[in-house]
Amino acid sequence: MKALVVIFEELVPISGGGTPRTSAIVHALAERGHQVYVAASFGVEAAEAQRELGAAGVLPLPGVSRMDPGKMRKYALIYPLNILRVALYAWRLGPDLILTHNTAAGFAALLGKLLRPRAVTVCDLTDLLFEYLDDYQGRWLRLAASVGRWMERTVVRHSDHIITISHAMRDILIRDYGAHPERVDIVHDGVDTRIFHRQEATDLRRKYAPDADHVLIFHGVIDPQDGPELLIEAAPLILAAHPRTRFWLIGDGTAVPDLKARAEAAGLSDRFYFSGWVRQADVARYISASDLGLVILPDVLSARGRVTLKEFEYWACGVPAVLPRLPALQEVVGDEAASLFYTPGDAADFAAKINELLADDARRREMGRIGQQRVAERFEWRALAGEIARLGEGYVSG
Repeated sequence: MKALVVIFEELVPISGGGTPRTSAIVHALAERGHQVYVAASFGVEAAEAQRELGAAGVLPLPGVSRMDPGKMRKYALIYPLNILRVALYAWRLGPDLILTHNTAAGFAALLGKLLRPRAVTVCDLTDLLFEYLDDYQGRWLRLAASVGRWMERTVVRHSDHIITISHAMRDILIRDYGAHPERVDIVHDGVDTRIFHRQEATDLRRKYAPDADHVLIFHGVIDPQDGPELLIEAAPLILAAHPRTRFWLIGDGTAVPDLKARAEAAGLSDRFYFSGWVRQADVARYISASDLGLVILPDVLSARGRVTLKEFEYWACGVPAVLPRLPALQEVVGDEAASLFYTPGDAADFAAKINELLADDARRREMGRIGQQRVAERFEWRALAGEIARLGEGYVSG
Protein backbone atom coordinates (compact mmCIF):
# COMPACT_ATOMS: atom_id res chain seq x y z
CA MET A 1 0.00 0.00 0.00
CA LYS A 2 1.20 3.49 -0.83
CA ALA A 3 0.21 5.92 1.93
CA LEU A 4 0.49 9.69 2.18
CA VAL A 5 0.41 11.04 5.75
CA VAL A 6 -0.14 14.78 6.18
CA ILE A 7 0.11 17.10 9.17
CA PHE A 8 0.41 20.90 9.16
CA GLU A 9 2.74 20.93 12.17
CA GLU A 10 6.46 20.38 12.74
CA LEU A 11 6.76 16.60 12.78
CA VAL A 12 10.54 16.25 13.21
CA PRO A 13 11.51 16.89 15.89
CA ILE A 14 8.18 16.13 17.58
CA SER A 15 6.64 19.46 18.59
CA GLY A 16 3.63 18.45 20.68
CA GLY A 17 0.02 18.78 19.55
CA GLY A 18 -0.79 16.06 17.04
CA THR A 19 2.83 15.24 16.20
CA PRO A 20 3.37 12.34 18.66
CA ARG A 21 0.26 10.60 17.31
CA THR A 22 1.13 11.25 13.66
CA SER A 23 4.76 10.20 14.08
CA ALA A 24 3.62 6.94 15.67
CA ILE A 25 1.22 6.32 12.76
CA VAL A 26 3.97 6.89 10.17
CA HIS A 27 6.27 4.44 11.95
CA ALA A 28 3.50 1.87 12.32
CA LEU A 29 2.65 1.98 8.61
CA ALA A 30 6.33 1.74 7.61
CA GLU A 31 6.96 -1.15 10.02
CA ARG A 32 4.04 -3.02 8.45
CA GLY A 33 5.81 -2.85 5.07
CA HIS A 34 3.91 0.01 3.45
CA GLN A 35 5.40 2.70 1.26
CA VAL A 36 4.86 5.85 3.32
CA TYR A 37 5.22 9.43 2.15
CA VAL A 38 4.94 12.34 4.57
CA ALA A 39 3.96 15.98 4.03
CA ALA A 40 4.76 18.10 7.08
CA SER A 41 6.88 20.90 8.43
CA PHE A 42 10.35 19.83 9.57
CA GLY A 43 12.88 21.44 11.89
CA VAL A 44 15.68 19.41 10.28
CA GLU A 45 16.83 18.76 6.73
CA ALA A 46 14.38 16.79 4.62
CA ALA A 47 16.76 13.84 4.22
CA GLU A 48 17.20 13.57 8.00
CA ALA A 49 13.43 13.74 8.55
CA GLN A 50 12.90 11.02 5.95
CA ARG A 51 15.44 8.73 7.65
CA GLU A 52 14.02 9.34 11.12
CA LEU A 53 10.46 8.62 10.00
CA GLY A 54 11.38 5.61 7.87
CA ALA A 55 9.50 7.25 5.00
CA ALA A 56 9.85 6.61 1.28
CA GLY A 57 9.72 10.35 0.63
CA VAL A 58 8.81 13.66 2.23
CA LEU A 59 7.27 16.95 1.17
CA PRO A 60 8.55 19.76 3.43
CA LEU A 61 5.84 22.33 4.13
CA PRO A 62 6.21 25.87 5.50
CA GLY A 63 5.36 25.88 9.18
CA VAL A 64 4.12 28.29 11.82
CA SER A 65 5.30 28.12 15.41
CA ARG A 66 2.44 27.50 17.84
CA MET A 67 4.26 29.87 20.19
CA ASP A 68 4.17 32.78 17.69
CA PRO A 69 1.85 35.60 18.88
CA GLY A 70 1.00 36.32 15.23
CA LYS A 71 0.33 32.71 14.36
CA MET A 72 -3.34 33.16 13.38
CA ARG A 73 -2.50 35.57 10.57
CA LYS A 74 0.34 33.33 9.41
CA TYR A 75 -1.93 30.28 9.42
CA ALA A 76 -4.36 32.20 7.20
CA LEU A 77 -1.56 32.83 4.69
CA ILE A 78 0.25 29.50 4.81
CA TYR A 79 -2.59 26.97 5.11
CA PRO A 80 -4.10 27.68 1.65
CA LEU A 81 -0.67 27.25 0.06
CA ASN A 82 -0.04 24.03 1.97
CA ILE A 83 -3.45 22.70 0.96
CA LEU A 84 -2.65 23.25 -2.72
CA ARG A 85 0.86 21.79 -2.41
CA VAL A 86 -0.41 18.64 -0.72
CA ALA A 87 -3.20 18.18 -3.28
CA LEU A 88 -0.68 18.38 -6.13
CA TYR A 89 1.70 16.05 -4.29
CA ALA A 90 -1.11 13.52 -3.94
CA TRP A 91 -1.83 13.83 -7.66
CA ARG A 92 1.82 13.09 -8.49
CA LEU A 93 2.11 10.20 -6.00
CA GLY A 94 -1.19 8.45 -6.66
CA PRO A 95 -1.48 7.05 -3.11
CA ASP A 96 -3.93 4.36 -2.08
CA LEU A 97 -4.45 6.08 1.29
CA ILE A 98 -4.28 9.75 2.29
CA LEU A 99 -4.30 9.98 6.08
CA THR A 100 -4.37 13.49 7.49
CA HIS A 101 -4.17 14.95 10.98
CA ASN A 102 -7.15 17.25 11.60
CA THR A 103 -9.29 19.11 9.14
CA ALA A 104 -7.01 21.71 7.53
CA ALA A 105 -4.85 18.91 6.16
CA GLY A 106 -8.03 16.91 5.58
CA PHE A 107 -9.25 19.51 3.10
CA ALA A 108 -6.03 19.01 1.13
CA ALA A 109 -6.85 15.30 1.00
CA LEU A 110 -10.29 16.00 -0.45
CA LEU A 111 -8.73 18.14 -3.19
CA GLY A 112 -6.18 15.41 -3.82
CA LYS A 113 -9.00 12.89 -4.18
CA LEU A 114 -10.55 15.02 -6.92
CA LEU A 115 -7.31 14.47 -8.84
CA ARG A 116 -6.87 10.84 -7.71
CA PRO A 117 -10.41 9.49 -7.20
CA ARG A 118 -9.25 6.01 -6.15
CA ALA A 119 -7.41 7.35 -3.09
CA VAL A 120 -9.10 6.64 0.24
CA THR A 121 -9.20 9.73 2.47
CA VAL A 122 -8.95 9.33 6.25
CA CYS A 123 -9.07 12.29 8.62
CA ASP A 124 -7.48 11.50 11.99
CA LEU A 125 -9.40 14.11 13.94
CA THR A 126 -8.33 14.92 17.50
CA ASP A 127 -9.55 18.51 17.75
CA LEU A 128 -11.92 21.03 16.17
CA LEU A 129 -9.52 23.68 14.95
CA PHE A 130 -11.86 26.50 14.06
CA GLU A 131 -13.86 26.51 17.29
CA TYR A 132 -10.91 28.36 18.82
CA LEU A 133 -11.17 31.41 16.57
CA ASP A 134 -13.93 32.78 18.80
CA ASP A 135 -11.15 33.62 21.28
CA TYR A 136 -9.37 35.90 18.80
CA GLN A 137 -10.47 39.40 17.90
CA GLY A 138 -10.62 41.11 14.51
CA ARG A 139 -12.87 41.36 11.47
CA TRP A 140 -10.61 39.27 9.24
CA LEU A 141 -10.56 36.51 11.86
CA ARG A 142 -14.35 36.36 11.81
CA LEU A 143 -14.12 35.81 8.05
CA ALA A 144 -11.39 33.20 8.56
CA ALA A 145 -13.55 31.48 11.18
CA SER A 146 -16.49 31.35 8.78
CA VAL A 147 -14.38 29.87 5.97
CA GLY A 148 -12.64 27.52 8.39
CA ARG A 149 -15.86 26.15 9.83
CA TRP A 150 -17.20 25.52 6.34
CA MET A 151 -13.96 23.71 5.49
CA GLU A 152 -14.09 21.71 8.74
CA ARG A 153 -17.69 20.61 8.13
CA THR A 154 -16.86 19.71 4.53
CA VAL A 155 -14.01 17.47 5.66
CA VAL A 156 -16.11 15.80 8.35
CA ARG A 157 -18.99 15.15 5.94
CA HIS A 158 -17.02 14.08 2.87
CA SER A 159 -13.92 12.22 4.08
CA ASP A 160 -14.19 8.52 3.31
CA HIS A 161 -13.38 7.73 6.93
CA ILE A 162 -12.73 9.55 10.19
CA ILE A 163 -10.72 8.27 13.12
CA THR A 164 -11.26 10.21 16.32
CA ILE A 165 -10.21 10.00 19.96
CA SER A 166 -13.39 9.49 21.98
CA HIS A 167 -17.05 8.57 21.80
CA ALA A 168 -17.75 12.11 23.02
CA MET A 169 -15.97 13.59 19.99
CA ARG A 170 -17.69 11.07 17.71
CA ASP A 171 -21.07 12.22 19.03
CA ILE A 172 -20.14 15.88 18.41
CA LEU A 173 -19.04 15.12 14.85
CA ILE A 174 -22.28 13.28 14.08
CA ARG A 175 -24.67 15.64 15.88
CA ASP A 176 -23.09 19.03 15.13
CA TYR A 177 -20.95 18.45 12.03
CA GLY A 178 -22.95 15.98 9.95
CA ALA A 179 -20.54 13.04 10.02
CA HIS A 180 -21.84 9.71 8.74
CA PRO A 181 -21.91 7.38 11.78
CA GLU A 182 -20.73 4.33 9.84
CA ARG A 183 -17.60 6.19 8.74
CA VAL A 184 -16.33 7.18 12.20
CA ASP A 185 -13.98 4.93 14.19
CA ILE A 186 -12.36 5.58 17.56
CA VAL A 187 -8.72 5.14 18.59
CA HIS A 188 -7.75 6.86 21.81
CA ASP A 189 -4.70 9.07 22.26
CA GLY A 190 -1.72 7.71 24.14
CA VAL A 191 1.92 8.14 25.06
CA ASP A 192 5.32 6.85 23.95
CA THR A 193 6.75 5.18 27.05
CA ARG A 194 10.18 5.08 25.45
CA ILE A 195 10.20 8.85 26.06
CA PHE A 196 7.79 9.27 28.97
CA HIS A 197 8.73 7.11 31.94
CA ARG A 198 9.83 7.71 35.51
CA GLN A 199 13.31 9.25 35.54
CA GLU A 200 15.86 10.53 38.02
CA ALA A 201 15.35 14.30 38.22
CA THR A 202 16.40 15.46 41.68
CA ASP A 203 18.68 18.03 40.03
CA LEU A 204 15.64 19.83 38.55
CA ARG A 205 13.86 19.83 41.88
CA ARG A 206 16.97 21.14 43.62
CA LYS A 207 17.50 23.86 41.01
CA TYR A 208 13.96 25.14 40.44
CA ALA A 209 12.15 24.31 43.70
CA PRO A 210 14.88 24.01 46.35
CA ASP A 211 12.70 24.77 49.37
CA ALA A 212 9.41 23.27 48.15
CA ASP A 213 7.43 20.53 49.83
CA HIS A 214 5.34 20.05 46.68
CA VAL A 215 5.66 20.86 42.98
CA LEU A 216 2.68 21.14 40.62
CA ILE A 217 3.32 20.90 36.88
CA PHE A 218 1.35 22.19 33.90
CA HIS A 219 3.11 21.59 30.57
CA GLY A 220 2.74 21.84 26.82
CA VAL A 221 1.79 24.68 24.49
CA ILE A 222 0.26 27.30 26.79
CA ASP A 223 -2.44 29.11 24.81
CA PRO A 224 -5.23 31.43 26.00
CA GLN A 225 -8.12 29.33 24.68
CA ASP A 226 -7.43 26.68 27.33
CA GLY A 227 -7.93 29.14 30.21
CA PRO A 228 -4.57 28.58 31.98
CA GLU A 229 -5.16 31.66 34.17
CA LEU A 230 -7.26 29.32 36.32
CA LEU A 231 -4.02 28.20 37.95
CA ILE A 232 -3.15 31.77 38.98
CA GLU A 233 -6.64 32.15 40.47
CA ALA A 234 -6.34 28.87 42.38
CA ALA A 235 -2.79 29.42 43.62
CA PRO A 236 -3.64 31.50 46.76
CA LEU A 237 -6.10 28.81 47.88
CA ILE A 238 -3.46 26.12 47.39
CA LEU A 239 -0.76 28.13 49.16
CA ALA A 240 -3.06 28.81 52.11
CA ALA A 241 -3.19 25.06 52.77
CA HIS A 242 0.29 24.14 51.49
CA PRO A 243 2.50 27.24 51.67
CA ARG A 244 5.68 25.51 50.45
CA THR A 245 4.18 24.62 47.06
CA ARG A 246 5.79 25.65 43.77
CA PHE A 247 4.12 25.87 40.36
CA TRP A 248 6.01 24.81 37.24
CA LEU A 249 4.75 25.85 33.80
CA ILE A 250 6.88 23.83 31.42
CA GLY A 251 6.58 24.92 27.80
CA ASP A 252 5.71 28.10 26.00
CA GLY A 253 2.81 29.76 24.22
CA THR A 254 1.00 33.00 23.58
CA ALA A 255 -0.61 33.01 27.04
CA VAL A 256 2.71 33.04 28.92
CA PRO A 257 3.28 36.84 29.03
CA ASP A 258 -0.19 37.37 30.51
CA LEU A 259 0.32 34.58 33.04
CA LYS A 260 3.62 36.08 34.17
CA ALA A 261 1.92 39.47 34.58
CA ARG A 262 -0.93 37.91 36.57
CA ALA A 263 1.49 36.07 38.85
CA GLU A 264 3.43 39.27 39.46
CA ALA A 265 0.26 41.28 40.14
CA ALA A 266 -0.81 38.65 42.68
CA GLY A 267 2.60 38.78 44.38
CA LEU A 268 3.30 35.17 43.40
CA SER A 269 6.21 35.50 40.97
CA ASP A 270 8.57 33.68 43.34
CA ARG A 271 6.18 30.70 43.48
CA PHE A 272 6.02 30.22 39.69
CA TYR A 273 8.70 28.88 37.38
CA PHE A 274 8.26 29.40 33.62
CA SER A 275 10.73 27.23 31.72
CA GLY A 276 10.09 28.31 28.14
CA TRP A 277 10.23 25.68 25.40
CA VAL A 278 11.94 22.40 26.34
CA ARG A 279 12.64 19.20 24.41
CA GLN A 280 10.09 16.41 24.80
CA ALA A 281 12.65 14.16 26.48
CA ASP A 282 13.24 16.86 29.10
CA VAL A 283 9.50 17.24 29.74
CA ALA A 284 9.50 13.70 31.11
CA ARG A 285 12.21 14.66 33.61
CA TYR A 286 10.25 17.71 34.79
CA ILE A 287 7.17 15.53 35.28
CA SER A 288 9.22 12.98 37.21
CA ALA A 289 10.42 15.77 39.52
CA SER A 290 6.82 16.86 40.24
CA ASP A 291 4.20 15.67 42.72
CA LEU A 292 1.02 16.35 40.76
CA GLY A 293 0.13 17.02 37.12
CA LEU A 294 -2.50 19.52 36.02
CA VAL A 295 -4.81 19.67 33.00
CA ILE A 296 -6.74 22.89 32.36
CA LEU A 297 -9.52 23.14 29.77
CA PRO A 298 -12.73 25.22 29.65
CA ASP A 299 -16.21 23.78 29.24
CA VAL A 300 -16.59 24.55 25.52
CA LEU A 301 -17.62 22.38 22.58
CA SER A 302 -14.15 21.47 21.32
CA ALA A 303 -12.88 20.63 24.83
CA ARG A 304 -15.86 18.36 25.52
CA GLY A 305 -14.66 15.93 22.88
CA ARG A 306 -10.96 16.49 23.37
CA VAL A 307 -8.43 14.34 25.21
CA THR A 308 -5.08 15.98 25.90
CA LEU A 309 -1.81 14.04 25.96
CA LYS A 310 -0.92 15.48 29.36
CA GLU A 311 -2.74 12.99 31.55
CA PHE A 312 -1.11 10.03 29.77
CA GLU A 313 2.32 11.64 30.05
CA TYR A 314 1.81 12.28 33.77
CA TRP A 315 0.67 8.71 34.33
CA ALA A 316 3.56 7.24 32.34
CA CYS A 317 5.95 9.03 34.71
CA GLY A 318 4.08 7.79 37.78
CA VAL A 319 2.46 11.14 38.60
CA PRO A 320 -1.30 11.46 39.29
CA ALA A 321 -3.30 14.28 37.71
CA VAL A 322 -6.14 16.70 38.39
CA LEU A 323 -8.42 17.01 35.35
CA PRO A 324 -11.50 19.03 34.29
CA ARG A 325 -14.74 17.07 34.44
CA LEU A 326 -15.45 17.00 30.69
CA PRO A 327 -17.12 14.21 28.70
CA ALA A 328 -14.14 12.91 26.70
CA LEU A 329 -11.76 12.99 29.64
CA GLN A 330 -14.28 11.24 31.88
CA GLU A 331 -14.86 8.62 29.19
CA VAL A 332 -11.20 7.84 28.58
CA VAL A 333 -9.85 8.27 32.11
CA GLY A 334 -12.80 6.53 33.73
CA ASP A 335 -12.78 6.43 37.52
CA GLU A 336 -10.72 8.54 39.90
CA ALA A 337 -8.20 5.84 40.80
CA ALA A 338 -5.34 7.67 39.05
CA SER A 339 -6.74 11.23 38.75
CA LEU A 340 -9.30 13.52 40.36
CA PHE A 341 -11.84 15.61 38.45
CA TYR A 342 -12.72 19.26 39.12
CA THR A 343 -15.45 21.51 37.75
CA PRO A 344 -14.05 23.33 34.68
CA GLY A 345 -13.39 27.02 35.31
CA ASP A 346 -13.99 26.71 39.07
CA ALA A 347 -10.79 27.84 40.82
CA ALA A 348 -12.08 26.87 44.27
CA ASP A 349 -12.90 23.30 43.20
CA PHE A 350 -9.61 23.05 41.29
CA ALA A 351 -7.70 24.10 44.41
CA ALA A 352 -9.73 21.79 46.64
CA LYS A 353 -8.90 18.71 44.54
CA ILE A 354 -5.22 19.68 44.45
CA ASN A 355 -5.13 20.24 48.21
CA GLU A 356 -6.83 16.90 48.80
CA LEU A 357 -4.02 15.07 47.02
CA LEU A 358 -1.17 17.20 48.37
CA ALA A 359 -2.30 16.22 51.87
CA ASP A 360 -1.81 12.49 51.23
CA ASP A 361 1.60 11.35 49.95
CA ALA A 362 0.74 7.65 50.07
CA ARG A 363 -2.44 8.16 48.05
CA ARG A 364 -0.55 10.11 45.37
CA ARG A 365 2.05 7.35 45.08
CA GLU A 366 -0.63 4.69 44.69
CA MET A 367 -2.50 6.78 42.11
CA GLY A 368 0.74 7.23 40.17
CA ARG A 369 1.32 3.47 40.20
CA ILE A 370 -2.20 2.83 38.89
CA GLY A 371 -1.68 5.44 36.16
CA GLN A 372 1.52 3.73 34.99
CA GLN A 373 -0.31 0.40 34.89
CA ARG A 374 -3.16 1.85 32.81
CA VAL A 375 -0.74 3.36 30.31
CA ALA A 376 0.96 -0.02 29.88
CA GLU A 377 -2.39 -1.77 29.39
CA ARG A 378 -4.34 0.74 27.28
CA PHE A 379 -2.49 3.87 26.20
CA GLU A 380 0.88 2.84 24.75
CA TRP A 381 1.40 4.54 21.39
CA ARG A 382 2.93 1.58 19.63
CA ALA A 383 -0.22 -0.49 20.12
CA LEU A 384 -2.62 2.37 19.35
CA ALA A 385 -0.76 3.41 16.18
CA GLY A 386 -0.80 -0.20 15.03
CA GLU A 387 -4.58 -0.17 15.41
CA ILE A 388 -4.80 2.95 13.21
CA ALA A 389 -2.54 1.31 10.61
CA ARG A 390 -4.78 -1.78 10.56
CA LEU A 391 -7.85 0.41 10.10
CA GLY A 392 -6.16 2.12 7.15
CA GLU A 393 -5.37 -1.24 5.56
CA GLY A 394 -8.98 -2.29 5.97
CA TYR A 395 -10.29 0.92 4.44
CA VAL A 396 -8.12 0.44 1.34
CA SER A 397 -8.84 -3.27 0.92
CA GLY A 398 -12.49 -2.44 1.15
